[in-house]
Amino acid sequence: MKIAVVAANGKAGRLIVKEAMSRGHDVTAVVRGENRTTAPNAIIKNVFNLTMADLAGFDVVIDAFGTWSPDTLP
Repeated sequence: MKIAVVAANGKAGRLIVKEAMSRGHDVTAVVRGENRTTAPNAIIKNVFNLTMADLAGFDVVIDAFGTWSPDTLP
């Protein structure tokens, strides 16, 4: 299964990538900067600039993006 994990460099994202990889899935990390996960593939793009075309071809897209408050979002 082809899986994209959005915000893969975060705490939850890294754990999701690790679990999906351990189950033998084809995982792509969607990250803002350098890919710091074990995923062999990466889309380096800001989460707010993702398009449907960026995520086409994946069976599953997991959104691990989170923020604590409106003040910390930027």
